[in-house]
Amino acid sequence: MIEYKSLEVKKSYLDYDSHPTIKKLVEWLSKRYKIVITQGYEKRDYYSVHSEIPFRGVDIRSWIYTDPQKVVEDINNNWSYDELRPEKMCAIYHDTGSGDHIHLQVHNNTRYIS
Repeated sequence: MIEYKSLEVKKSYLDYDSHPTIKKLVEWLSKRYKIVITQGYEKRDYYSVHSEIPFRGVDIRSWIYTDPQKVVEDINNNWSYDELRPEKMCAIYHDTGSGDHIHLQVHNNTRYIS
């Protein structure tokens, strides 16, 4: 199930072109967990996976999960960001100044591996 933090966030996710793999990742995740998208596309003054078109980054609310790190581990155990850069992950649980959240990101080489 997919919910959105606000109508503005819903529009930022649905009205802008998103990378086909981020759509697949979000759809896969929504079949396993309830998700609340808190950020899709966002115009920024600096490079970000949220600000390029098609956008490759989505943030989801983390506090709705008992153990957000387990959700992140589930994602990263099933999705490979880029086999040439195994240190990069599709899901990161962090706070970049606006509160803890799960950041999802994909690359052209991102693949479902399970």
